[in-house]
Amino acid sequence: MKPPEKNEVKHFRGNFSLFPVSMAVLGLSFLVFMFLAPLGTLIYSSLNPLYADPAVPQRLYDFLSSGDFEAFFAELQVYAGNPMPAAFQDEVLLDALRVSLITSGASSIICMCFGLPLAYVLARCDFPGRHMFKTLVELPMVLPPVVAGISLILLLGPNTPLGSFLEQVGWELVFTWRGIILAQTFVASPFFIRSAIMSFEEVPVSLELAARTLGASPLKVFRSVTLPLSARGLVAGWAMMWARAMGEFGATIMVSSNVPGQSYTLTTAIYWKFWAGGVYPSIAAAIMLLAVSFAVLLTVRFLVER
Repeated sequence: MKPPEKNEVKHFRGNFSLFPVSMAVLGLSFLVFMFLAPLGTLIYSSLNPLYADPAVPQRLYDFLSSGDFEAFFAELQVYAGNPMPAAFQDEVLLDALRVSLITSGASSIICMCFGLPLAYVLARCDFPGRHMFKTLVELPMVLPPVVAGISLILLLGPNTPLGSFLEQVGWELVFTWRGIILAQTFVASPFFIRSAIMSFEEVPVSLELAARTLGASPLKVFRSVTLPLSARGLVAGWAMMWARAMGEFGATIMVSSNVPGQSYTLTTAIYWKFWAGGVYPSIAAAIMLLAVSFAVLLTVRFLVER
């Protein structure tokens, strides 16, 4: 091919010189205002309690004006130091962190055990209704989480045929920690399955057929060819699935009993603590969730991009 003339190169650069700059400005602006600013404000609020509760000076003034010195000194004692360390040591939040880690881990294992075969079938098998099943699997990604909650209640609630039967045999699901796992699995599994389908579809079928012609069994082909070549997509899908399960709120709050230490997750702790007037415990719970999620996602990204 004939190389472009010098004047043609200059003309090309002149027409598109503003494009990368414009894209960078728009992209970085979105990053700053939609991600860095809100999360930075959250972290700053944990370091500066007066920012999170700006009404403190007014309350102190009102106590002094009314002569309520006992309330004044009690309020002053709280803010003499930083109230956030005490919030991070809240037993309810620590129990909620434990419940969140256990339930999100359990739902991730369930998604891996059952979602991986389903993704393989939808990626490799051609059968009538395949695209409809793909759409059905992805449907929870666009549905409000409360739809998952009410669906599970109508299916497994104590007043339903299946729910009452399970309760009689000692397997009560809804309004327990088991309900949290079911809700997280419902809303999070599509993220893994969709990523797994795309990863399996990117593996050339010719490589699998070549392994079969060399005498490898279908299981060995899957284990030694398909899985290694799709590993990065599977790990990325698992990370998205776990993060979605860890941060699930709408379905969780409907199917759990919200008992601290038993079925109280970090997301529900943020909600209940905030509306109960505990702004600092809610900030502490949000910081915990942010730190754990960031650490896990960063680790996964490091492993995937090695």
